[in-house]
Amino acid sequence: MPSNKLKKIEKKEEKRFKILYFPALTIVATVLTLLIVIAISTYNNFNRERERAEEFLLREGLALARAIEAGVRVDAPQEVPDLPRLQKLIKEIVQEPVLAGIILFDEKGRVIVAEKIEEKEKIIAQGLKEAPALIILLKSKGLVTRHREEVKGKKYLEIIKAFQPFPLPEANWLSKGSRFLEEHIPGSWASGKMILMRMKMETFEKARREDIYHAILMGAILVVLGSGALYFIFIVQNYYLVDRNLGRMKTYTENVLESVGEGIISTDKEGKIVTLNSRAQEILGLSAENLKGQKIEEALKISQDFLVRAQETRFLDQEILFQPSAGKEIPISLRVTLLQDENGQEMGFVILLRDLREVRDLQERVRRSERLASLGRLAAGVAHEIRNPLSSIRGFAQFFENRFRGQEEEVYAAVMIKEIDRLNRVISELLDFARPKKPHREPQDLKNLCENTLILLEAEFKKKKIEIEKNYEPSLPLVMVDRDQISQAFLNLLINSVESIDGGGKISLFLKKGEEAGKVEVIIKDTGRGIPAEDIEKIFEPFFSTKQKGTGLGLAIVHQIVESHGGEIKVRSEEGKGTAFCISLPENGKFSHPNWGGQE
Repeated sequence: MPSNKLKKIEKKEEKRFKILYFPALTIVATVLTLLIVIAISTYNNFNRERERAEEFLLREGLALARAIEAGVRVDAPQEVPDLPRLQKLIKEIVQEPVLAGIILFDEKGRVIVAEKIEEKEKIIAQGLKEAPALIILLKSKGLVTRHREEVKGKKYLEIIKAFQPFPLPEANWLSKGSRFLEEHIPGSWASGKMILMRMKMETFEKARREDIYHAILMGAILVVLGSGALYFIFIVQNYYLVDRNLGRMKTYTENVLESVGEGIISTDKEGKIVTLNSRAQEILGLSAENLKGQKIEEALKISQDFLVRAQETRFLDQEILFQPSAGKEIPISLRVTLLQDENGQEMGFVILLRDLREVRDLQERVRRSERLASLGRLAAGVAHEIRNPLSSIRGFAQFFENRFRGQEEEVYAAVMIKEIDRLNRVISELLDFARPKKPHREPQDLKNLCENTLILLEAEFKKKKIEIEKNYEPSLPLVMVDRDQISQAFLNLLINSVESIDGGGKISLFLKKGEEAGKVEVIIKDTGRGIPAEDIEKIFEPFFSTKQKGTGLGLAIVHQIVESHGGEIKVRSEEGKGTAFCISLPENGKFSHPNWGGQE
């Protein structure tokens, strides 16, 4: 059961452990999604801001170009405008913050006016080589815009358009001939001229840098928050793993402690009980709730210097008689060990409790067996020496009985024969006890054995007005026993019950399955005089009897027969109310050591 419970707990914990991964995966997915959203949003902002900036610069550039064209129209109808005045006009206009430079050039790339241009001398000297290509683009598009980046990293938007101080309706001047220009334009100086307006992109670049910075900042914040959340989740997971391992170790340790057949108690440095297993609770007869926090000296009812001596020697063995209640004593072996931490500091004590009742019982059995063996050998020798002369004495007694037939001496001879026969029965019982026969086991029905034994004593039951009560459990298995020996044991017990009843009573027989698997119990209970409490421990000893004419071998032989069959016999008796003997026999006839908890 503990292993199944542990497996269920492990499956449940494994499921919980897998669930802990979901928050981490969710956070990672959320952070990645937000980073992608921020990247896409930033990219869209770049394009949108770029379009807006180009649109704004285009309007500004065209407006300033028209302003220059308007200044040229002031000189009309002169054929050639005042170039110093035009140059001054362009120089004034180029001071606008959005302008980085203005170049006025013709279709061959020759520069007429150039202001605020860093490579002004070079451009004036070499001209604009891309002028022919620009002419073609202007014919197809009417307006050319292009981005330019200087060596120093500055970026510009260049707007190139035809220089038209005198607007031509319905036609582009670039597509007309010189004759058309001479007829329709007062002064054909502007023919083939183009103007380049170089617009600054600093504002846009600044906004773009701010957007990039903002995007990076938001991404960093998300990464930090996500990392923090992941770190927190990993900390929680690690804590859970540690907690789970500690829980499993605790469960494992508790199972080990509960599986130990001896009591284990741990205390703190002051000797107060901290933990104890169920076996310790069973030995002490108290629950853990009542024992925890109590001093070990008070719980075990021992001297106060117990732990002091254990602390001095770091290890202590001691046997005590523990009294859980008045009139009851339990022999207990105590083994105390000092409990230390990894630094060698004292933490408390570990106390091992061992119930010595079974050991004492086993020792008593061994002593009893040795005593009985010695007594049996002695009795066998004495019985053998007595039995031979008894045969001769009985023969002479029978001779005198026949010789003094009809005389007073005949009575004395008959008494001698009767006493000799009684003595011979005692010697036979003594030899049976001293030289027990090995049981010849066969499958037997205990119900039949009980019935046959009751038939033998039927006359005695009627004579003493004894009622017989039978309680046979149905479907009992056959038991491997020696028929004659078990019948003898039943007969001895029933004779004892009959002799203990005066003036009517009841004898009850019970046949049932034992509390332990593979056992059958036979209980013979009477309503006789009972056995005094001080004599119960002696009733199975040979030659002990409370009856005037008893030999003291009947119950000793019963005990011997039951033990030879691998069984146990226990007795419960209350003086004045009756006695009950319980015999437990294994079905297979194999030897075992059940714990009856009664007087054997």
